[in-house]
Amino acid sequence: MKLIWVVFAGVVGFFTARRLTSLYMKIKTRKINKIESERLMQSRNQTMRLSELRTLNDRLDRSKDETNSLEKSVQRLETILSELERLIEDEKIASSESLLTRFSKHLRQLLHEGASPTLKIDENIEYVEGGLALMSAMNQHSWAYEINTDQIAPIDSNRKVKTIVLSTWVFEQLWDVILKNGIETSVDLHFKSDTYNLEITLRYNQRTVETTLELLA
Repeated sequence: MKLIWVVFAGVVGFFTARRLTSLYMKIKTRKINKIESERLMQSRNQTMRLSELRTLNDRLDRSKDETNSLEKSVQRLETILSELERLIEDEKIASSESLLTRFSKHLRQLLHEGASPTLKIDENIEYVEGGLALMSAMNQHSWAYEINTDQIAPIDSNRKVKTIVLSTWVFEQLWDVILKNGIETSVDLHFKSDTYNLEITLRYNQRTVETTLELLA
């Protein structure tokens, strides 16, 4: 298990950084604005940091399911990079900047999640929101999203849940939809706590799916 995690972190950092370096050169060749170039290089540096996660391996106890989730995250990163490359090739400046900004944020969040066994509820929700913003950017912001946390009890607001699980669940529910048929109008995400669990309800395209996470101390 530990060997798988070490290899995973190193491979992600190496290959994603190479892709971003290639995209940076294309941007430089086309003389697209300086801000986009700088953001791309920042993203490249963040992907290289993924290899640093190997040093945290002894402090983590990753299950097979969590490792599979991380591997799926890598596949999604590749898809996003391909879309970013297409936008740059087509010189769609606004769209590429928007996607790059959200992709960079997602990488930072992925690094943090990968290095932490648990996170506070509000941090997890923030990361989910970052994922929704990224997926919306993949569809040129053709749909909106709303997150409702009104039913999280104040006493539970500082509680924690396991990392990776929530953000991965949301991605897995929506990823194929945004790549194929798209979101019809909006995505609604509702959270509710009951002292023991965090209940999550996701609604999109007239469909409702639910999941539950155990609340930790």
